[in-house]
Amino acid sequence: MRPPYFLSIVELRALSDCAPNTLLTLSLDLGRTRQPIRRTEDALELPGGFQLPLPPRPYWAHPDKRTILIFRDCQWEKWRYFDPQTNAFYKPVFVAEGQPPTVEISGIKMHVTDTGGPLEDTRRKIQALGKVNGRVLDTCCGLGYTAMALGRIPTVFQVITFEKDKTMLRISRENPWSRDLFRSTTIQVLRGDVFQCLSGLPAGIFQAVLHDPPRFSLAPELYSVEFYREVFRVLRTGGRLYHYTGNPRKHRHKGLPERTLARLQEVGFSRARRGYRGVCARKG
Repeated sequence: MRPPYFLSIVELRALSDCAPNTLLTLSLDLGRTRQPIRRTEDALELPGGFQLPLPPRPYWAHPDKRTILIFRDCQWEKWRYFDPQTNAFYKPVFVAEGQPPTVEISGIKMHVTDTGGPLEDTRRKIQALGKVNGRVLDTCCGLGYTAMALGRIPTVFQVITFEKDKTMLRISRENPWSRDLFRSTTIQVLRGDVFQCLSGLPAGIFQAVLHDPPRFSLAPELYSVEFYREVFRVLRTGGRLYHYTGNPRKHRHKGLPERTLARLQEVGFSRARRGYRGVCARKG
């Protein structure tokens, strides 16, 4: 079975600017690889003679800079999903050439992209976590960029990550930038709600925890004292925590980071302090 093909605004602009029978070098996997492709009158001719139809003209004549097209079921369509169970709309979004996509869920962006792309956002979160080794918990998998980056650290031998959203898992399996999430022998992706599942794990099993939950309004339980007690329990003594919070309602006297620091200290964390767009703490 062939993996899905993708077109971003980079490729769509190239198609719009060229005449039929032009040989182009394009990416069909969102910038992971590039290959020679000939544009004919009505198709894209790939090496080996395989052909894809051109997208409908409105898609490439006037492309939207954020929209990504996916080829499936023998046609090009916008890469997006609606989940009637959660009433949520999922849209993978093009960020920049050479960068992986992010996802907007009902308009809420998953990654910080105003100071770089998802890879830079991930790098800064791991940098805030500090030196890590052994077994690491990535509480909320999403597109898997954090789990994959943690799994590439030589001193980390296992990354366990949870994802309860079946639509996010589907997007991750399609996303060319997430393929190592399911290929890596270091990463274990568990389908389930980390809030419910953490209590079933042994105490002191993790050397570090990176907690990057959905925003507070969508998952308040992942900012609760109850959840932080479980995070404290599964961390070994000396283990590190980085917790992304963002800073909604930052003009309040006590914003979410400050309230989070107080809750972490309440359950026993020490050395709690502000970090990159969130907070950091230690156990013991």
